[in-house]
Amino acid sequence: MKIHHWLLTFMFIHPSLAVSADGSAQPVTEQQVLRLTEIYVTQHYGEQTAQAQKPYRVKKDGKHWIISGKPPKALGGNFRAVIGANGQLKEITHSK
Repeated sequence: MKIHHWLLTFMFIHPSLAVSADGSAQPVTEQQVLRLTEIYVTQHYGEQTAQAQKPYRVKKDGKHWIISGKPPKALGGNFRAVIGANGQLKEITHSK
């Protein structure tokens, strides 16, 4: 299952990742961050949570993207994810 998620992650990022002259990868776009967030949230909290908390709120904070899910209408919390400029998941939490 983890291999499947990594494969999906690679497929979403790879087509539009450009490499600069020094060999470092260009930062991911907001659209890529949204796709990655859905993959990460599904992996950690399940498909139902990933879908129920759409639309996701995205904010760029320096070199990181901060993404949070829509608060539920009933009791419960929402997720918060921090993704680095390269698409790597730095942190993922869920409030109660």
